[in-house]
Amino acid sequence: MGELEELAQFLNIETRFDVKLVALQHIVGLTGSKDGINAIREADSLHAGLMRLIKDPDLNISKEAAVAMINLSSDPSLAKNLLQSNQMTGLVKTLYECVKDEECKVADSAAMILSNLTRDRVSCDLVWQDLQQNDIQIERLVFILCQEKYNKHGANLRYLAPVLSNLSQLSDVRKHILDREQCVFQRFLPFTQYEGAMVKKGGAIGVIRNCCFDHDHHDWMLSEDVDLLPSLLLPLAGPSPDCFTDEEMDKLPMDLQYLDDSKKVEADPDIRKMLLESLLQLCATKSARQVLREKNAYLILRELHKTEKDREVLLALENIVDILIKSEEEINLENYKNVEVPGDLIEQFKKMDELYLKD
Repeated sequence: MGELEELAQFLNIETRFDVKLVALQHIVGLTGSKDGINAIREADSLHAGLMRLIKDPDLNISKEAAVAMINLSSDPSLAKNLLQSNQMTGLVKTLYECVKDEECKVADSAAMILSNLTRDRVSCDLVWQDLQQNDIQIERLVFILCQEKYNKHGANLRYLAPVLSNLSQLSDVRKHILDREQCVFQRFLPFTQYEGAMVKKGGAIGVIRNCCFDHDHHDWMLSEDVDLLPSLLLPLAGPSPDCFTDEEMDKLPMDLQYLDDSKKVEADPDIRKMLLESLLQLCATKSARQVLREKNAYLILRELHKTEKDREVLLALENIVDILIKSEEEINLENYKNVEVPGDLIEQFKKMDELYLKD
């Protein structure tokens, strides 16, 4: 019997505590390096043992098992292996049960493992299939995410947000989030001004951005039923400048009118960029562009441009402004996404963007 098989036989709930702990500490040590991960890459029985021990009643054991699984799942190719292994068929369900359990003390670790498992598109598909097979609803994950003190032992479950952001790459998942009868999409909007964990905030905004790629929903998103635009613009706005006329101010969404000197622009450039990318997707459709113009979105973007220093954010910002300052007669398109761009031009545009970012 090899060393790995010998270790794997101790990874059971019934095994004596001290034996389990020594085995786990050795495995955690292995998972802390690339060479160590490669050494146990094919050890399916060991992986299955770790999965079991995440739910061990002793916190010392469950924490060690969770740390090992976090390290293993951080390797993209191994993450796929974990999801495809015949011995790991209960992995996604086990992790969800930890997250769902208000008393679970390793719920944050379980959410982090799920986040790792959904980073890759193929793995994301596999996780979604498992969620469906186990009748685990996206709506339930969103509900848990939105409860600040859901877990009774202080787990903030912030990594559920990137899990949902990753899953929302899939069109089928977006259908559930954008179901107009369920009011799921709207639950992400307050996170654009969230002051808690940045991982949670960024993941939630990632969901909004991904949903903006579904152009059929733009009119609904900008309607009074959802009112997405203020949620995207408000974090990009500072104090209302004196140069705004009363007429210009009145055209802005109510939440953006007469902002006082305490109003700050979102500090994180990655968040600002995602908000702008969401606005850019909205600019794809004529009806949405018209709403952005009617609501004077350009004014907020113009003021942001005066102070923005990050080149990637500036590029995203200028892409939107370039569209909004054109008339619809000049654009003459219902939807930018229907335009077929030759491959050589796509490469040219990419090079132009790269030059801009290096400038």
